[in-house]
Amino acid sequence: MNVNLKSLKQHEEWNESYYFNFHDRNNDLTAFMRIGNKVNKNEKSMFFFLMTSQHIAGIKLDAPCDNEPLNIAGLKYDEIESGKWKLKFNGSIFDPLAEVPQKLRVKMDVTWEALNPLMDYVDCVDEKQTNMSKNVASEHYEQFGKAVGVIEIDEDVFEIDALGERDLSRGVREWGSPKMWMWINSAFSHDEAFNITKLSVDEGDVDAGYLYTGSVNIPLIKSNIDVKFNKGIPSTFSMALFDKKGSRYEVEGEVIRFGMIPVDGRMILIETISKYLWDGKEGYGVAEFLVPQPK
Repeated sequence: MNVNLKSLKQHEEWNESYYFNFHDRNNDLTAFMRIGNKVNKNEKSMFFFLMTSQHIAGIKLDAPCDNEPLNIAGLKYDEIESGKWKLKFNGSIFDPLAEVPQKLRVKMDVTWEALNPLMDYVDCVDEKQTNMSKNVASEHYEQFGKAVGVIEIDEDVFEIDALGERDLSRGVREWGSPKMWMWINSAFSHDEAFNITKLSVDEGDVDAGYLYTGSVNIPLIKSNIDVKFNKGIPSTFSMALFDKKGSRYEVEGEVIRFGMIPVDGRMILIETISKYLWDGKEGYGVAEFLVPQPK
């Protein structure tokens, strides 16, 4: 591997990122959250969003690094044991598109537990692709799981029984480096899930992910993804996913609702909760698109 890890760790934009999401079908509630630390520039960042049929609201902010790297602005992660996390939030979130700013008071206490082995993207890419992705993340791990607990939104209380994904990445994170990326995941049951990332940089595309069907992670090494847009926002997408043995998996996705997170003056992160159809089965999960700001 030609990536100089020591040099990358000294880069100002070196980042360690912990991301979680989950979707509760019964409550039609989606949560996604991230804590990132860029210790070389003394920056800790977070976002926390909820999407329901009534609300799309969240919070995003930065703070100086401290001795609690997984605790910021009311969002806190605790790893109870390997593959099992306590996720808490206590604070206010806001509807960014409301004509009159609307504040929601939120308390979350959820336990997130892995349902498949940790997936290392190294299993999906070659040396050239590793070097191509070094300005986004030199280490990238994925895992899907279940989330159980309680979320309170103002006076409403939701008993959470959900499925979702977690993502751990380490490396240089320069939001302006990719021309585009798509990070797409879905759980169909406690035994079936997939994740795919398609990263487009000047040198070409990097594809990686997994398909889990109750026994092992099957590495995915190529994806053809056709996205239809509505006013610059993804609306539907068709995917052909390929594993190392050449097997092909056809998946259809449809965006149900979305939140937008500006990351710099040029790019915007669009987080969607989407419905998926694969092999006659219906699943739900987050599809994330880093795209140029809609004009």
